[in-house]
Amino acid sequence: MFLDKFKEKAGDRFLQRVGEYIEDADQKKLARMWWLFEKSASKPRHKREAERFRRLVEEGHPFGKWLERVGHELSPAARKSLIQNLYGNAWFLNAHKRDKFKENEGFEPPNLIVTDVTARCNLRCEGCWASEYGRESDLELEYIEKMVSEAEDQMGLHFFVFSGGEPTLRKDLFEIYENHPKSQFQVYTNGTLIDDGMAARFAELGNVMPMLSIEGGEALTDGRRGEGIYQKVMEAMDTLRRHGVLFGFSATGTRHNVETIMSEKFIEKMIDKGCLYGWYFQYIPVGREPDMNLMVTARQREMMRQKVYELRNTYPIFLADFWNDGTETKGCMAGGKRYLHVNNDGDIEPCVFCHFAVDNIKDTTITAALRHPFFKAIRDGIPYDGNYLRPCMLIDRPWVFREYMGKYDDVKPTHKGAESLITTLADDMDDKAGEWARIADKAWKNGEAKGLYPYPSEQEGAEPPGGEDKAVRVAAGE
Repeated sequence: MFLDKFKEKAGDRFLQRVGEYIEDADQKKLARMWWLFEKSASKPRHKREAERFRRLVEEGHPFGKWLERVGHELSPAARKSLIQNLYGNAWFLNAHKRDKFKENEGFEPPNLIVTDVTARCNLRCEGCWASEYGRESDLELEYIEKMVSEAEDQMGLHFFVFSGGEPTLRKDLFEIYENHPKSQFQVYTNGTLIDDGMAARFAELGNVMPMLSIEGGEALTDGRRGEGIYQKVMEAMDTLRRHGVLFGFSATGTRHNVETIMSEKFIEKMIDKGCLYGWYFQYIPVGREPDMNLMVTARQREMMRQKVYELRNTYPIFLADFWNDGTETKGCMAGGKRYLHVNNDGDIEPCVFCHFAVDNIKDTTITAALRHPFFKAIRDGIPYDGNYLRPCMLIDRPWVFREYMGKYDDVKPTHKGAESLITTLADDMDDKAGEWARIADKAWKNGEAKGLYPYPSEQEGAEPPGGEDKAVRVAAGE
């Protein structure tokens, strides 16, 4: 116990020293910061990552310019939290807790947890039914606190994502943010409720990162979310920037908007508004009345894969693609491999798009849920044939998920319509997977797969797939 407290205090002093380099940062100070992380890291992979970022800074990569933006644009608390929580606590300094968890459980703890803190929302977006829900749909604060405390204390996990519905409807969440200053909370929001008062509190706390949802430009956003919503989002971004809050955008690609959200014009607009992050998703046909026609085509997905790499190696903004960055995460993240999802009813699900569960946070713990054979099978199956460009068991290898569902009788759907992925949509999902497999396997075999940034080698330690697999055969009608 004494040794753990000593390590914690030493870690705090180290992070305080490191954080000083980000204030009024220049290339020399930033390189020094990553050098300190590199030398202090206890695990080889952490050392490699720190070296990677140091080299990027030294070579004048936009990542260094992004860090300069962090130093110049954020409030002191936001700047401190980013370095101390997201990089320090969540990455480097809790290796002893994570090692102990692995020793006890036989598997690595996840890196983050996504939680739907409510199902209610103040908007009536096309294709969404969140406005139908009331306060009864909120996940009780005591269970959110239970989950966060378990993750911090037993897993060394310090990164949480809150989604909904609309999380900013819940003012009681500030109690969580205040009680856990050593964790970072990324909050997905429509942005319409963010005013000066809320932005000021975010800036003072420092550990809250709003991600504002947007469909593209004004016509696309208002067309789905309602007239005038785009301007409200822009005003919210202005307010957050004025207060020095760390924030970004969230965009879901569909067949109709993907070219817009991947364009240089869109990214330049987001940077101009103050976004430091951008998260890309793809439409997945889950929930009520899923529409296969909204899914991006295989060619559009390939464009996204190439474009996101180009954009983040050109502009000073941190961009991530939930599927196409499988090269960075070494395959799928679900099932607790790197993350899991807790819905607003407390159901513990493998992924935000996989609406099936066995356990509930109200009856058990995250650790106990991760022990279930369903979650273990998902983790053990990753990364399938080794091609990280086809990481997902829902859209890239849907037959894999059907096999899991056929094997574990106690796994139940948690949302109306969830089972359509393995019933009425099964053939269409196989066809989609086959179309993408033909492109992804060729890119992988040709060494064209790319991670976040140039260093280190994105395919290091991976074996390319051996010939055409089931996806290609399914698509060919075999």
